[in-house]
Amino acid sequence: MTYVAGLRRIGDSPRYVLTLDDRVIEVLVEEEPLAFNVTIAGRAYEVATSRRHGARRREEGDKFTAGRWRLVAPLTGVVSEVRVAVGDTVAEGDILVVVEAMKMLNELRARVSGIADVVHIAARDRVEIGQTLVELREAIAP
Repeated sequence: MTYVAGLRRIGDSPRYVLTLDDRVIEVLVEEEPLAFNVTIAGRAYEVATSRRHGARRREEGDKFTAGRWRLVAPLTGVVSEVRVAVGDTVAEGDILVVVEAMKMLNELRARVSGIADVVHIAARDRVEIGQTLVELREAIAP
């Protein structure tokens, strides 16, 4: 049986959100060059993907566009903690937001260094996949 599925990484962790039709399932995933090996409830599945397309999307999320970078929610959940405020200097890899989803805490990190320009969320806010959480601006050297 073949399914059309979506697979989205949660921050920098090995956890992913797998969407099958209208179901959302959080799973651990082993990446291989042209597929993901996914185990759900003891059953193994191989999900084929275009590695080249995924790599391009990841690279685009790792740089500033017009001097701005956005942290976008990779999953639906509730904001447990916001660790950045407007004006804070952020280093690549810093945890900006912690989102609780399916009883797990997910640390969402900056993929670039910059200055927090806009924080769109607060603790206990519900967030949806694709929602902008934090915007950073490029720090310009004096």
